[in-house]
Amino acid sequence: MANTSRLQRVCLPSIVCRVGWLCGFYRDMGSLVDTESQVRRSASSATQNDGSDDASALKRTDDAGQRAGFRHGVASFGSGLINALQTEERQGQAVLWLPVAMALGAAFWFSATRDIMLLPVALLFMASAFACLLLGEKPRLRVAALFVGGFLAAMLAAQLETVRRDTVLLDSDVTTRIRGTVIARDIDYRGLWRYTIDLHQTSEPKIGRPPQRVRLITRSKHQPIRPGDGIAGLARLQPPSGPALPGGYDFAFYAFFNGLGAYGFFLGPPELRLDGAQQASMTQNIGLQLARIREEITRRIRNVLTGDTAGFASALTVADRRAMSPATVDALRESGLAHVLAISGLHMALVSGTLFFFLRVCFSFFPPLVQAFPVKKIAAAAALLVATFYLLISGASISTQRAWIMLAIMLVAVILDRPALTMRNVALAAIIIIMVTPSAVMGPGFQMSFAATVALIATYAHWTLLGNQQAGSAASGFGANNAPASGLVRLLVVFLFGLAMTSLVAGLATAPFATYHFHRVASLGLLANLAAMPIVTFIVMPAGLLALLAMPLGLEHWPLVVMGQGLEWVIAIAKYVQGLGGVLIVGRVQSLQFASLVTGFLILALMKTSIRLTGAAFLVAGLFAPVFSGGPSEPELVVSEDGRLVAFVHENALATNRRRPPKFIFQQWQGALRRAEQIKPEILPAPDAERSLEENLSAIAWNGNAVTCVKSAYCNGNTRSGHRVMIVEDLLYLGAACDRADIVITTANINMERCYSGAMLITGRMLRHSGALEVHKDSETRTLTVRAAVGLTTRPWTVHRSYDWRSRSFERNAVDWLTR
Repeated sequence: MANTSRLQRVCLPSIVCRVGWLCGFYRDMGSLVDTESQVRRSASSATQNDGSDDASALKRTDDAGQRAGFRHGVASFGSGLINALQTEERQGQAVLWLPVAMALGAAFWFSATRDIMLLPVALLFMASAFACLLLGEKPRLRVAALFVGGFLAAMLAAQLETVRRDTVLLDSDVTTRIRGTVIARDIDYRGLWRYTIDLHQTSEPKIGRPPQRVRLITRSKHQPIRPGDGIAGLARLQPPSGPALPGGYDFAFYAFFNGLGAYGFFLGPPELRLDGAQQASMTQNIGLQLARIREEITRRIRNVLTGDTAGFASALTVADRRAMSPATVDALRESGLAHVLAISGLHMALVSGTLFFFLRVCFSFFPPLVQAFPVKKIAAAAALLVATFYLLISGASISTQRAWIMLAIMLVAVILDRPALTMRNVALAAIIIIMVTPSAVMGPGFQMSFAATVALIATYAHWTLLGNQQAGSAASGFGANNAPASGLVRLLVVFLFGLAMTSLVAGLATAPFATYHFHRVASLGLLANLAAMPIVTFIVMPAGLLALLAMPLGLEHWPLVVMGQGLEWVIAIAKYVQGLGGVLIVGRVQSLQFASLVTGFLILALMKTSIRLTGAAFLVAGLFAPVFSGGPSEPELVVSEDGRLVAFVHENALATNRRRPPKFIFQQWQGALRRAEQIKPEILPAPDAERSLEENLSAIAWNGNAVTCVKSAYCNGNTRSGHRVMIVEDLLYLGAACDRADIVITTANINMERCYSGAMLITGRMLRHSGALEVHKDSETRTLTVRAAVGLTTRPWTVHRSYDWRSRSFERNAVDWLTR
C-alpha cells in the first residue's frame, strides 16, 4: 500500500471496509505465514513432552494464528484508511461531499411519512455548528460535524421551503364557476389554449378550501385572454394526481412546490372579465411583463416557422413545449435527445458561450482594446447578462434556475481570475440550490444534470492528467505519430472525438437516474447525439441567440429560418433513430441497487486517491444485484388511484378492464412492470333486465388471462395465482361480488369498509386516501398484501386527500389491508 495516504473525509459503507480489510489481509499474508510457522514449531516442541495433547495443541495454535492474522489485517486497514482520509482532507476533497450530505438530508425530510419535529433538528444543527468551530485542531471530527450540519441544514431548508410555498391542493373533483386573473398562457399543437390563473372566487358551489392557483385548458373557440386580464367561466377542477405506482414520481409533490393547487378544463368558452383582475404587486407586474415578452417571442417565431419546428424553437427560447406534437416528443425521448427540449445547462452554456467567444473574437481585431481593458472579464460579464435574460424569458423554471446558478458561478470565477470549470464550483452551485429550493433534490432534473456535470469534469481532469503524463500526446488522446497532417482535419477529429466522449460519459452518468425514474434507457442515444449535437451546437443555438438579439430591430426572419432548418434535421435524426428501436425498457430498479450505483459513481468521480477504485465495486454490485436478489417482486394486480383502471399482471402482458386505458398512466405501468403488450377485455352486452341477479352473474365465466366485462355492470378476472377479482360499476352487484370473489374493487365512494364474506374490498373512498395500489401474493403464507402509493403518509402535499368538504375537517379511516 505505497499510496494509501488518500481518503480522509468520507464515511465509506461497511462493504468498502470489508473489501479494504481483505486487501490488507492478503497483502500481509506473508507475515501471517511466518507467524503461523513459528507458532507451529513451538507447539511441535511442546508436544514432544506430552504426545497426548498433540491434536488439541495444534487446534489451539491454528485458532491463535487466525486471530492474530485478523487483528493484524484490521489494524493494517485501519491505519491505511486513516492515512488515506488525511490525504483527501489535505487536498480539499471533503467539501465536495458536503452537497451530497445536504441532498441526503433534504431527501430524508421529504421522504418521511409524517412531519419531523423542527426543534430537535434545529438544536442538533446548532450543536454541529458549534462543534465545527471548536474542533479546529481535530480535522476528522470537524469534517464529521460539518457533514452532520449540512444534513440538518438541508432539513431545515426543506421545512422553510414547505412553509414558504404553503400551497392549498384541491381535495376532490368539482365543477364550479371560477373567477381569477390570467398570469400565463400557452397554446398546444392542436390550437387549444391553456391558462394559468390566480383564483379569486368560486361559486355554484363555493369551494370551502379553494386552491390559490389553477391551470385550465380550453376546448372551445374563443378570443384569447391576455396575461393580466380577468377570466371567468364554468370549469371542471381536479386535484393533482399522486404516483401512478408505489415509489413512482409524485405529481402532487411537484404541483405543491410549483404553487399549482388544481388542474382541469373549461366547460365552454371562458369569458373576459375586465373587472376580474385584482391590483397586482410590483413582483406580479414584472412577471406579467415577462409573460407578455415570452408571448411576443412565440408569436414572432410562429410568423416564420410552422408545425413541430415552431414548437421546437419555442421550447428552446421560452420553454413552451406544448406546441410540439406527442409523436415528435416521443421520438426525441426514445432517441436520447429529450435533453435538448429542456432548457438546462447545455442551453445556458451554448447561449452564453457563443456570446463569450464571439465577443473575444471581435475584441481580438482591436489590439489596443485588448491591451487596455480586461476583455475576457468584459465578455464574461456580457455572457452573464445574456444568460440572466435567457433565464427570465424562459420562465425561470427550477431546472433553468439550477443551470443559471451553475453558469453564474463559473462566469463570476472568470471575472475574479479563478478557474471556471472545477468540481468546487459545481459543489457550490449544488449547495446554493439545495438551500434555496431543496425540493429540487427529489426530481430527476437536479440529479441528472449534476451527475452529467460531475462526470464530465472528473473525466476531463483525469484526461488532462494523463495528457500531462504522456509528453507529446495530443489533447484528444491521439499520439503524436497518429496526429492528422491537416490542421482542419485534426480539429474535426478532435471535435468529433470530444463530442463522442461527452455523449458517452454524460449518458453513462445519467443512466442510473434515467432507469430509476423513467424505467427506460435510450440505447442508441450515443448515435443520435453524435448526429444531432453538432447541429444544435453550431446552427440551432447560435441562430436562436442571433434571432433573439435581432427581434427588437425586427430582423429575426433569416436567423429563425436557419434555426428552423437545423431543428428539422434534428427531428429527422430523432425519428430515424427511433425507427431503429432506440429505447430499452428496463423496468423498476430496486432502491438498494440504485443507491449502490449512485454511491459507486460518486466515489469514482469525487475521490482522487486510489481508494476511488472501490467505487467500481459498488457499480458492479449494483449492476449484478438483480441476478442475486431476483429483482423487485412483481405485483399480481395494479389499481389506479381513481379505481377506473385495473390491470392484471401476467407473464408477458397486462390484462386491463378497459380497451382504451388512459395513455399516460398505462405507459408508466408498462415501463415499470416491463409489460409492453396489452390484453384487451372481452365486452359483453348489458345484463338482461328480465333475468335474476344470480342468472346475470352466472352468464359469464372466469376466463384465463383476459378480463371479461359486462357493460355498465361488472368485470371478472383472475390473477396469476388464481385469485378471483371483480370490478363493480353497478352497486347492485356488490354483495354478490363479495361472495364470489377474493378481491372486490369499486369506484364508488361508499362507507362500507370490508366484505363480510372475508374478501378484500377496495372502494373509491379508500383509494382517495391510499393512492394507486399494487396487490402482491406472499410467497410463504400465500396471503394477499397491498402496497399503496400514498398509504398512511400525512404531509402538506398529501393532507388534502383526507379533507372532508362536508364536515370541513381532516379525517382518515384506517383500512385493514393498508395497516397490516
